[in-house]
Amino acid sequence: MLFSPPMNNQAQDSLYRKTFRLIRPYWFRLIVSSMGAMGYAAMSGALIWMIGPLLGTLFSPTDSTLNFMPVPQVQVERVDSDALEKSAVESILAKPEQAKKWIKENVDRLIVQEKKTDTLLRICWVTLIIAFFKNIFLYIQGFFMAFVQQSFIRDIRNRLFEKYQKLSMAYFHQTRTGQLISRVTNDVVVLNETIDIGFNHLVADILAVFIFSAFLIILSWKMTLLAALVLPIIFLFIYNVGRKLRKYSTRSQERMADVNSVLEETVSNIRIVKAFAMGKFETGKFVRATRRYFEALLKMTRVRMLATPINDLLTTSVGLFILWYAGSEILEESSSLQAEDFILFIFSMFSLIKPVKSLSNIHIKVQEGMAAAGRIFEVLDEIPRVLELEHPQQLKQFTGQIEFKNIKYRYDTGDRVINDVSFEVKKGQIVALVGPSGAGKSTLFDLLPRFYDPQSGSIEIDGINIKDLSTVALRNLMGIVTQETILFNDTVRHNVAYGMGSVDDELLFEATRMANADSFIQKLPQGYDTVIGNRGVMLSGGQRQRLAIARALLKNPSILIFDEATSSLDTESEQLVQEAINRLMRGRTTLVIAHRLSTVTTADNILVLDRGQIVQSGSHQALLDEGGLYARLYRLQFENDGG
Repeated sequence: MLFSPPMNNQAQDSLYRKTFRLIRPYWFRLIVSSMGAMGYAAMSGALIWMIGPLLGTLFSPTDSTLNFMPVPQVQVERVDSDALEKSAVESILAKPEQAKKWIKENVDRLIVQEKKTDTLLRICWVTLIIAFFKNIFLYIQGFFMAFVQQSFIRDIRNRLFEKYQKLSMAYFHQTRTGQLISRVTNDVVVLNETIDIGFNHLVADILAVFIFSAFLIILSWKMTLLAALVLPIIFLFIYNVGRKLRKYSTRSQERMADVNSVLEETVSNIRIVKAFAMGKFETGKFVRATRRYFEALLKMTRVRMLATPINDLLTTSVGLFILWYAGSEILEESSSLQAEDFILFIFSMFSLIKPVKSLSNIHIKVQEGMAAAGRIFEVLDEIPRVLELEHPQQLKQFTGQIEFKNIKYRYDTGDRVINDVSFEVKKGQIVALVGPSGAGKSTLFDLLPRFYDPQSGSIEIDGINIKDLSTVALRNLMGIVTQETILFNDTVRHNVAYGMGSVDDELLFEATRMANADSFIQKLPQGYDTVIGNRGVMLSGGQRQRLAIARALLKNPSILIFDEATSSLDTESEQLVQEAINRLMRGRTTLVIAHRLSTVTTADNILVLDRGQIVQSGSHQALLDEGGLYARLYRLQFENDGG
């Protein structure tokens, strides 16, 4: 899917609620940050208002007090209904003038002195105090918001990673690695930017808009009304830009996931890329992915960058129109608008532009953030297919038998892989599963540790359905060694002791000796403390397999699962690994998926799987005597091996 379809209002409201729930633990700090933002906005408004007293002090003709134009009084000549209505209207219109007079009187009482020099000094001190508190509030706002932001990023990433651990293997098979990584990296960052702008600026900008708008109305409601006439046009434009940006943001993040996916696949399979001289091909694929990302990003940037100059042009046009209108008013002798009030009006109006633009960006960023939130919650809301009971049973030891009962499993594509399979494995037995490629061998044994759940049938251990068991307890019973050995970019010690924390060195050394791994480990540059690279790239295939066997030996599991553990090894490595496997299997219940039939000739029971069904079962010799698929596969391998 290239990009998500537009969400309806109900879905968008749901996203908002989910996002707010994630922020809920930090409400106290958000409130403190918001109070800091309110203080910052109030102090910013106070600084702007100080321009009026400053101009009055510098340019008033007297040394006593700042003289302001008296508020016009409404005269009522006769009492009738029309006069009452007119009087009421005039009373409302006179409110801004009365508020202006009240503010100026209180400011004068605070700063005006007998001498203009003393008044100027008082203005400087008051301005310094306001600036000091303004920056204190700015620090409080910024620090507490930064705490919330970083905590939010940490929590979202932790929740995503934790959810990845709960999702079944089928989810990872259906989802590209680049998308999984992109959710934790890019999408979280985009959503965090929305939280940053949404909360860091929302309170301060709304309060600043309120304060400066109040200043404008108090200073001249007529000019303010003129400015307000074009605001609906501006906000309609901003709304449409936000909708487009949301769509383009979703598309760009999906393109970034494509880039991550190509990068991850190429780096993970670099050996194959080089072996087949496909560097140019992979480079071309990566270039195409980055070009598509560039094109999607460019569309989003074009819309975003177009919004700023258009907003500026509209706002500047309003400002120039008001400048012309106010200037004309001042030039008329009968005007009640004083020059210093006009200057304060202009400062307030241009101070209003920044928070209004910021609020417009908040809408745009919220749209981008909600697109990212939608992708994040797609993961967080994904229902795991392998569910665990609220209070599952704990099974610490395997004592009886494993039973597969009428197991049926099909892929999401509808193709049935396992079709009504039943068999038993008693404690201490070695049971091998053989068959042609694509018969469903790996899928069948992957059902035992609940990497998947069958659509019907059940698997029981000691008479308990594995769905009733804790998945941790279930998997702790098992040691799994696969054909593709997965090692981490860590030391040999930590890879062998993976998931076991601190392990006694003697136990570790004993496990590696039994796995025929100690000899090559000792030859590594730092021995057991050698970092072996991503996926153990510094080691050969046989060495990696022996480390995996050592890991299983150290875990000391009751049940072993080998998935074609020697199929890709050379003869010498296979011999060493097979010796280690034989030691590991002693006294343990073992399930083996065999590619080379010569490795399972000693198995207690061999199951032959074909097209999802068990078509034969028995010992090696009995199956050879019986003929059929097993005997045919064995003869083919014997001939291919030069027998």
